[in-house]
Amino acid sequence: MHSGATMYSLTRFAAGHAGACPTRFAARGATPCRARPARQPHAAHPMREFSSGNPIRKPTAHPTVHATVPTMQHVLSRATVLFLLALMVFSAAGCGGKRSIIIPREPVTPQAQQPVRRSALDEGNEALKRGDAATAERIFGMMTARTDITPEERLGAWRGYSLAAEANGHPNLALDGLDGWRRQDPAADAGQEWQDAWYRAVSRISKTESRQRANAVFADQARPWGLRAQAGLIVATRQWEAGDIPASLQTLSSLWNQAGTQAGGGAGSQSFRAALENRLLDELKRAEPATVDRLAAAVSPENEGRYPYNIIELESARRMAAANAGSLRALETLTRLQRSGNFNDPNLLGGVLSPLEQGGMRASRTVALALPMTGAFGNIGWKVSRGAGAAQWELSRTGVEVEVVVLNTESPDWLDKLAALPPQCVVVGGPLRVNSFNAARERGLTGQRAFFTFLPQLDGSDEGRVAWRFFTSPDDQVNALLAFTQDSLGATSYGVLHPDDAFGGKMASLFAERARARGGSVASTMSYPASRHQEWNRIAGSFVKVRTVNSYPVPGATFEATFLPDSWKNTEMLVPNLFFHGEDRQVLLGTALWEQGLAGQKSVDVRNFGLAVFPGAWNGAQSSPAGDALARTLREAGNPDAPDFWVGLGYDFVRFATTLGLPEKGWTPAEVNRRLADAQRMQWAMGALHWSADGRAAQDLFLFTPASDGFRPVEPTEFRQKLERTRERHEARAKAAATATPQ
Repeated sequence: MHSGATMYSLTRFAAGHAGACPTRFAARGATPCRARPARQPHAAHPMREFSSGNPIRKPTAHPTVHATVPTMQHVLSRATVLFLLALMVFSAAGCGGKRSIIIPREPVTPQAQQPVRRSALDEGNEALKRGDAATAERIFGMMTARTDITPEERLGAWRGYSLAAEANGHPNLALDGLDGWRRQDPAADAGQEWQDAWYRAVSRISKTESRQRANAVFADQARPWGLRAQAGLIVATRQWEAGDIPASLQTLSSLWNQAGTQAGGGAGSQSFRAALENRLLDELKRAEPATVDRLAAAVSPENEGRYPYNIIELESARRMAAANAGSLRALETLTRLQRSGNFNDPNLLGGVLSPLEQGGMRASRTVALALPMTGAFGNIGWKVSRGAGAAQWELSRTGVEVEVVVLNTESPDWLDKLAALPPQCVVVGGPLRVNSFNAARERGLTGQRAFFTFLPQLDGSDEGRVAWRFFTSPDDQVNALLAFTQDSLGATSYGVLHPDDAFGGKMASLFAERARARGGSVASTMSYPASRHQEWNRIAGSFVKVRTVNSYPVPGATFEATFLPDSWKNTEMLVPNLFFHGEDRQVLLGTALWEQGLAGQKSVDVRNFGLAVFPGAWNGAQSSPAGDALARTLREAGNPDAPDFWVGLGYDFVRFATTLGLPEKGWTPAEVNRRLADAQRMQWAMGALHWSADGRAAQDLFLFTPASDGFRPVEPTEFRQKLERTRERHEARAKAAATATPQ
């Protein structure tokens, strides 16, 4: 179309507008219309102006067809119009037939509908929806620079740019986009979409900057709690990556506690905490194996049922399940976690446990116990086996099948029966006596199965290499006594009065060695003949350096506590000799032998034992998850008797052996020692056992004091106050003796 031309439709031309030239003429080569002298237009036909000298063009095909008409200076007269119409009639008649007069029109072809162009915002969102993050990032990025879009479109552009940049692996650009998003909507960071994008982006930038950003948000009380929680998870992640495991666990525990208050409790709190569980599990899945191992080392029976330790234990089990050799062990761990039920997301545990169960995995073990079931120690053997049976029954109810085989070490063929056990019986508990263990070692059986002996010690370097201990040691007892007297009573100086037998001499040397190692000292050591009681009084006087002051005995000993490594029966006869010589202020320290002598006693004379203390591995007065479960299982089995140490020993051992999860073939002492680190985290009914990296055992012991009906747990504060009062009375008597009139 030429500039200045006016468009007209052919339908209007047919109506006879004045001044129009028929396009038919132009099509036949007629000369263009020429201008005539100007005249006044007819009132009914206003004059129109056209640009002069332009030819009339044939109209193109459109739904509404227009022709370009050249401008004329004058309109045609009515006579001219009539002449032209007559000419058209004659032309038609000359074609050989009477025809109607029809104004010819060009054929009209419908034009294809042009697609309506979508907005850039729609195109970007569509690209993001189909996973084309690169295209979405480009479209949204261009939109953010435009100045001709509405505030709503600008908000959508920044949102889309943030999400697309993060999905496209550009975390720094995503963070810039999130800032832009917040500029358009200051409350955007309260939304889940914004928070998740921020979390993913911050997790992918450099660790230093990530920790700085996360710390800043975590400490900002003005930011939404959901965002601060996500920042806290990043802080904890960066802490464990830097090796600061305690700080990381503290951060996670703090998050868990805050989730209960920030979410307002109830369902909101559960939802927040379920999210924390899932997010932590995701982070742990990406953590290095060494990091997960260090975190798992902080899990204990006391904390494994709560966040974050339960999630750490869950991830450890998931990794074990990924290894074929560890699947059974993983299942045992998961069934233990299942019993605790302390997950806010009920599907979290099932996601790891279900694949194992669907695959037909079912925990199954054979455990052997080598015990004296007859003879002098037969009663002990039966107690251990009773506890083992309780563990077997309890485990079976949680899907862990355990076959417990008890071998009577008093039977001459017990070694043959042990050698004939199936290969899945890898772990042996016991024997209880040294000669039985030596017989198994000489037979070569200690190299075929892992022996966890019920012995206080093993010879030389055997422990952790040839066999292992599952029993209290003399070291455990001495360390427990020294820790109590030093930490709770402030004692640093000791005396040792022991029988002149091998046991007494060995315990005396061990006590002196451990006291020096802890910064204490042994001021006096003396022995007495175990079989000649008549000499004990004289020896006791020498031991406390007694002197007579105005006919009153006044001891001169400067040490604060006395170690007495003898049986309760002998100690009960020995201690009155100390009191005879005026020594009533000493803290008397016994061994586990006292527990054996006092157990079951109904009437004990404790007048001289108000400041006595001894260690033990079983505390029936203290409630614990495992101890309570043992007592409950025994009652359900029709056994009303309260469990004791030996019953607890069997119960703990069977559960420990199934948790250890040694393979049938190919295990080595090093493999046993490595697995001990995980197995020892179980819930213990007796004092918890711990193993060093080289397989040496140590046991946490309880402290007791003699009571009229046997013994009871020591209460440190009460004990210390009683000691102070006794010392005050002793000093008062000594002063009184110095000023008394000689008799």
